[in-house]
Amino acid sequence: MTSQALTADRIKSSTGLGARFNHWILERVRQRRGSPTLPFTLEYRHIYVMPTMFGVWFGVLLATTLIGGLNFNNNMALLIGFLLAAIAQLTTLLAYRNLVGMELSSVRAEAAFVGETAHFRVYLRNPEARHRFALQLNSAFASDTSDIEANETAVLMLKQKTTQRGWLEMQPFSIENRFPLGMFRAWSVIIPASKCLIYPRPNPNPPTLPRSGRGDEGMARVGEGEHFHGLRKYRPGDALRSIAWRASARHDNLFTREYESPQQEACELNWYLMKENSVEEKLSILTAWILKAERQLIPYSLELPTDALPASLGPEHRDACLKLLALFGQ
Repeated sequence: MTSQALTADRIKSSTGLGARFNHWILERVRQRRGSPTLPFTLEYRHIYVMPTMFGVWFGVLLATTLIGGLNFNNNMALLIGFLLAAIAQLTTLLAYRNLVGMELSSVRAEAAFVGETAHFRVYLRNPEARHRFALQLNSAFASDTSDIEANETAVLMLKQKTTQRGWLEMQPFSIENRFPLGMFRAWSVIIPASKCLIYPRPNPNPPTLPRSGRGDEGMARVGEGEHFHGLRKYRPGDALRSIAWRASARHDNLFTREYESPQQEACELNWYLMKENSVEEKLSILTAWILKAERQLIPYSLELPTDALPASLGPEHRDACLKLLALFGQ
C-alpha cells in the first residue's frame, strides 16, 4: 500500500467532521485531477473558499445583531450589521485573489537515511505584479508559511518521517491562506507525483572495514605524506617550515604547501563475503562501510546479487552505491 493510500485511510478513520470533509475533497481531487504536471497554475476551478471557525461565529454574531436590530427597529444596529456583512463578503474575494494565479513551479527532495526526516522543497512562483500574503502549505506531518513578493519565487519546506528504505512518495498537501481577516479560508489540494530516495539506516557498530582489493586510480590522501600536492592559504597553526615564502612574496599573501600520500589500497564490499543472515542487516552494514570509506578516503567497490560497481571514490560513486542499496530487492 502506498503512502498516499495510508494517509487517506488515516484521514478516513478519523471521526471528526472536518477530517471526513478533507478526505472527501482529497478523493474528489484525486478522481478529477490526479497529480498535476508541473509547473501548475492555480485557477478558479482549483480553489475552494469556506469560512473558518472564527468566520462561523462571526456570522452567528452578525445574524444576532441584524435580528436584534430588526426586532427593536434600531437603525444604527442594522447599519453596523450590513456594513460588517459587506466587509465579510469582501474578504472572500480577497482570500480568493490572494491565491488564484499562483504557480507551483517544482518540488525537489534530497535523499535521506531511514530514521531521518525527508525534506521536500516546494517552489511557489508569484507571476503577477502584486504581493501575496501568508501563503501556507499544510500536509499531514508539517506546515510552512511565507509571503511572496511580486514576480518572485519562494521556497517552502514540507517534512515527512521515514520508516523504510526505497522511494518515499510525497504526501498530498494543501496550499491555503486566510488573508486578510481570517474569517475565510481559501485553499487548493495538491496531489504531487514527487518522490524522495531513502537510503538504508547505517549500522551504528559495523564490523571492521574490509581492506581487500586495490584502487585502480591510486587515490591520494591529502594532508599527510611526502608528495607535493599544491598550495593553499595560510591558516593559524600551520608549521613555519611548510610556508611557501617565494609564492607568498609574489602574491602578498601567506601560502602553505600541502602534501599527499598515494592511496592504492581499496575496499571490496562484497555481499557474498558477509556472514549476516538478515537482508536488512547486510544493507545496514554496507551503508555504514560506504560512509566510513568516504570519510577515510579509501576507494571501494560494491558487489550485490543484482549489480556491481568498480572501485572508486567521491560523492557520485557514494550516491550510486547507496541508491543500489536503497532499491535492492524492489
